[in-house]
Amino acid sequence: MSSFIRGTMLSGVVAGLLLAPAVGVAQGGSVKVGKDGSVQVRGGNATVNAQAEGAEELGGADVEVDDEGASVKQQAGAELEISGSGSQESHRCSPKTEVNILGSDNEITLTGECKKVSVSGSTNKVKVEAAGAIEVMGSDNQVTWKREVGGKKPKVTRTGSNNKVTQAR
Repeated sequence: MSSFIRGTMLSGVVAGLLLAPAVGVAQGGSVKVGKDGSVQVRGGNATVNAQAEGAEELGGADVEVDDEGASVKQQAGAELEISGSGSQESHRCSPKTEVNILGSDNEITLTGECKKVSVSGSTNKVKVEAAGAIEVMGSDNQVTWKREVGGKKPKVTRTGSNNKVTQAR
């Protein structure tokens, strides 16, 4: 695809991303534009990332973005998928939220109460306020949880090597 067409498409995506979340941004969300032309829009419990390769926003509460290596998918508080590498992100869970983190070298912070947190990959650092279950696969992942849910510690499952799941002190 020519750089002119790609630039034109990115301009349309940026305009749509900047106009659509105006109400959310006014209520505490944010819009960031990177030096490379990437755009990140955060509002409420959803994040949209777009780069020159393209972005897609689905109607309603569902958001899915694929920019060749990183994506965020959320479905009305039920499932949140974070994939890629080298990301620093923060998301809010509800008691029904199941979070899937896939990739490497990510630093993810989850606030609120998550139903389940699954981490797959390597060298991810995840801070969880509260979770009913934590599943870690891969190697050298660190998950720290802060508080119990309903008076019970999370059910922890670890497979792989050198994965650590600990309670924050």
